[in-house]
Amino acid sequence: MELSSLVGASEIVGGAALFLMLVYRQVKTGAKDAWREEAEAQTARADRLERELSRLTEVVESLRRENRELRTHIDRLLNRGTDDDSH
Repeated sequence: MELSSLVGASEIVGGAALFLMLVYRQVKTGAKDAWREEAEAQTARADRLERELSRLTEVVESLRRENRELRTHIDRLLNRGTDDDSH
């Protein structure tokens, strides 16, 4: 009787251990997938931010050129007015 109780208990413990091992593997795989998805999302975000930064840099450079041109034009106008006053 003692042996059959031991075998029955070992079947229950073995089944529970197998179940826990399968659950652990599934959780571990799910966590790995979640981390992979998060890494891909962060990579996509970094790419998008890099494109936006490039676009903003182009806009700022364009504004600087326009600003330089305006300053030159204003200086010419001011100098022309000064040149006209001296004649």
